[in-house]
Amino acid sequence: MKDISIVIIILFILTGCNKGYESLEEAVQSQWKTPIEILNHDQDNQLVYYLDQNQHILGVYEYENDEYSYDNQQSVGMTFESDRGLPFLVSANHFEGVGNIIHGAIRTDEHEVEKFVIQYKNGKTLEIKANNNTFIAEFPSYLTISVEEFFTEIDNAIGYDEKGEIVESWQ
Repeated sequence: MKDISIVIIILFILTGCNKGYESLEEAVQSQWKTPIEILNHDQDNQLVYYLDQNQHILGVYEYENDEYSYDNQQSVGMTFESDRGLPFLVSANHFEGVGNIIHGAIRTDEHEVEKFVIQYKNGKTLEIKANNNTFIAEFPSYLTISVEEFFTEIDNAIGYDEKGEIVESWQ
């Protein structure tokens, strides 16, 4: 009987340490003292793109048993500026259990980006629907390179508004 009590106590402690949250925002916010703002998320790959002050962060979350958890272990964050035009971020990273991901944003309060188009040196393009002026996308199947080689294959990235006009060009 004593062994069963110990097992129950251990399970109680472990489930308490792995506390899940009802919302993704609560789960991510649990890792930060400053307020965060979720800008985008990819449900299929369980990726969340959020803002912590001026830092843009992409991280992996878990959704299990109707609860979200997030721990910052697989996250990348960056700030970005521009000397010409609007600040435009394009980045590529590998996440364990997810794969190679392309992500980025255009920082602007004046424009709403409808879509991003990435043009590759091989003549192919990738069109990605924007969400809050950000994007998250898997590497296309025709890119058989590592994330470290990504910038050797990209020719340009362009953000378009709903009228099809260019908001900003990355190159």
